[in-house]
Amino acid sequence: MKKLILVLAAVALISGCATGYQSKGLAGGFTDTKIQDDIYKVRFVGNGYCGSDRAEDFALLRCAELSLENGYKYFIIIDEKLETQTTSTTTPVTANTYGRVNMYGNQGSYSGTTYYSGGETYTFHKPSASNTIKCFKDKPQDSNMMVYDAEQIKQNIRKQYKLDEEAKEESVEVKTEAPKPTQNF
Repeated sequence: MKKLILVLAAVALISGCATGYQSKGLAGGFTDTKIQDDIYKVRFVGNGYCGSDRAEDFALLRCAELSLENGYKYFIIIDEKLETQTTSTTTPVTANTYGRVNMYGNQGSYSGTTYYSGGETYTFHKPSASNTIKCFKDKPQDSNMMVYDAEQIKQNIRKQYKLDEEAKEESVEVKTEAPKPTQNF
């Protein structure tokens, strides 16, 4: 029972926050696949604390960054999907009985109480967003689809979720000086 509690606590610590903007790992993240030279499929999977809007925005952000990384300035979404996986888990029920026995010669009495805990069901909704994009070096003029400016999408979404501030905080170096020795004469 103690092992189960420790495992549940570890899982809660790992996944207790909404999925961050990251390459896919244990708590979710993005993946991308090159389909053709200018066509990519991008997918972002969130955890149970991530909303569908966040998953859509992070998929769009990855589309923008992927376009820029490959020398493109614009992209259109030629296919998009938003899905939610629903999972439930129920904690085990435990019973603990506490009592007292009183003995008087060859007779005795017992009084006790049983406490039950657990049996709660938790439901998690894990959103995912998938976009297939076509990239362009120059803005297409004859497209009847929405054309995204990759640099603007990148700047706006990173600003909205304060992603650049997190990156700055992670890269700050802490400089400390060793104490100078004192001389006693």
